[in-house]
This record gives sequence, C-alpha cells and structure tokens, in this order.
Amino acid sequence: MKLIFARLRKSTTNGQPSSSITGHTVKKRKPIWIVLFAVVLLASIGVGVYYFVQYRRVVQNPDLVSKQELTSILEKVNKLMDLPQDETPTLATVLNKDNLKDQDFFKKAENGDKVLVYTNNKKAILYRPNTNKIIEVMPVYNDEAEKAAATGAISTNPKVALFNGSDKAGLTNTVETKIKEKIANVEIALKENASKTNYTKTIVIDISGKMADQAKKIAEAIGGEVGSLPDGEKKPNADILVIVAK
Repeated sequence: MKLIFARLRKSTTNGQPSSSITGHTVKKRKPIWIVLFAVVLLASIGVGVYYFVQYRRVVQNPDLVSKQELTSILEKVNKLMDLPQDETPTLATVLNKDNLKDQDFFKKAENGDKVLVYTNNKKAILYRPNTNKIIEVMPVYNDEAEKAAATGAISTNPKVALFNGSDKAGLTNTVETKIKEKIANVEIALKENASKTNYTKTIVIDISGKMADQAKKIAEAIGGEVGSLPDGEKKPNADILVIVAK
C-alpha cells in the first residue's frame, strides 16, 4: 500500500499543482466547445472571403453577371433537352406574366421564368430556374418575340447600331469587340458613318425608349455616356445607337 501511494501523488510543475502518475505529467485538455468554436469561426471567415471576391468581380465588371447567367442557364437546360449548337440564343426574363396570358407559349409562365429564343432555329424554350424544369417549347417567329417584348412583360437584349463619329477608320469594329466581350446577346444591327466626324464623346442613345438599362450597360462597357440623339443625326432601325468618338 505504501508503494501504491508513493506512485500516486501530487507534484508541482513550475509552481503549479498537477496530477502525476509514476512521475509523468498529465496535460489538461482544452474544452471541446473551444475547438468547435474555432472551426466554425474559420469556416465563416472562408465563406466571407469567397463572397467578397465574387462581389468585387461583379462591381468591377457588372456585365459579367449577364454573360454568366446565360452560360449557367444553357448548361442546365442542355441537361434536360438537346439545344441547337449553331446559334447563341437570346435570353429573356418573364417580368409580368399577366401581360402575356393571351399567348399560348406563356400560359403556364410565372414571373422569373427564363426564355431562350433561337431566332435562326425558330424555337423558344420557357424554363423555370427554381424547379429546374422546362415549362414549354414552341416554334417562334420574330413578330411573336417582338410582341412579347413590346408589352414590357419580358426583358430582351437590344439590336445595336454603331456609327463612327470620327475620321478614324475601324472604330466601330473596336467598339463591337468590346461590347461582345462584356455583354451577352447584343446584336449589332449595322455599322456605318455618322452624319458628322467631329464628335468628342462616345454617346449611347436609347432609340426605342424602352432599353435605358441596356443603354447604360453598353455605355459603361465602352467608356461612353448615355445621351439623346444629336440634332441632324439620322435615326437608325435599331433599339440602341452608339456614336463612337475618336
């Protein structure tokens, strides 16, 4: 018994009491809640950093969202049905289903549904992102798409005219490249010279009167400013006009 009590004794380490068995110090373990708190804290920091990086990307390039949205929608729909591979569709969003109820294609539509319009292949697809389901597929013709857009019930992408407002050749080609790099589904309807060659600022004009947001995005993408049609300038058959300055 004396031998046992000799081995099980209280000792001191650096002036602090600690339990020891046969001379070996037993370290106290940290409470489990401290470990769990540290893990949760590190995970939260990681998530916060990720979303901050994504936010910065969008702020620096606001048009990145529209191109990524089209790519994302196409990837999801392509898993549900075969899509035309020889054409990039126009992406639209249903904003007011009540204004579309007289059209067969939109009878089952809900606000927020996405519409993929393949003009060359004459096909339209109504897709619902929140359920990942295809709601409707129908042949579509240009007048039907234009009718839906005219009601303001869906948002579509514009037809853009580019006018060279300087004496420097090739400026419209440069601007076209910039627009297509940053904004999805913009159709360049025509490129020609403006009535004058002494414009000092690149101007983006909403000819349709219904595409102010799209005009603003284009202006931001090319370093221009939104304005009105200058006196004496011809009005093109397009939704948006860009007059490019030197």
